[in-house]
Amino acid sequence: MATSAGPCFEWKTGSRITTPTESGKAVTFNNPDGEKILFVHADKRCRKGRAGCTDCFFEPDQKVADFIVCKPGLVDVIVELKGGKVITAVEQIEQTVSVWRLHRLCSGKIGALIVSSQGASHPIMMTKLQKRQEQFQKRGIRLIHVAAKGQAFEFASFCVGNQP
Repeated sequence: MATSAGPCFEWKTGSRITTPTESGKAVTFNNPDGEKILFVHADKRCRKGRAGCTDCFFEPDQKVADFIVCKPGLVDVIVELKGGKVITAVEQIEQTVSVWRLHRLCSGKIGALIVSSQGASHPIMMTKLQKRQEQFQKRGIRLIHVAAKGQAFEFASFCVGNQP
C-alpha cells in the first residue's frame, strides 16, 4: 500500500519495497516489520520549482541518483540504477548525498547502492571503485555496488560503524 506525500515523496508499506525500473533494473528492500518507508523519486521528479511540491530540493539540471529509500530511524539508502558507467553513478550519488544531508527528512545516516550491468572486474575500475568506497566509508556512508538483478537488500546492511 502506498500513500502520496507530493510528486516526489511517497510513503510505502509492505514486507518488500521495490523501486520502479530504470535502465532495465529495479531494487527490492526487505521490510519484514512492515514499517512505513519513505520513497523519494529523486532523479526525474524532485526538482526545485516543480508545480505541486514545496519540498523538492534538487536543481533542475543537477545530476543525481534515481531514488532515496528511507527506513526512518535506521538509514536512508541512495539508489542509482545504471546501465553502465559505475564511476558516473558514484558521482551522481555524491551529488545526491551533498543535497540530501541538508534536507529536513534526512535521518543523518546514509548508505548508497549502485546496481549496474557493468561489473567492476577490470583492475583499473576495481581500484577506482575501491578508492571511492573508502572515501564514502570515511564519511560514514557504506557504498555497495552490484552487477546483478533480483537481489533483495536489508536496510541494516547499509549501516556503517556505530550506526544501528
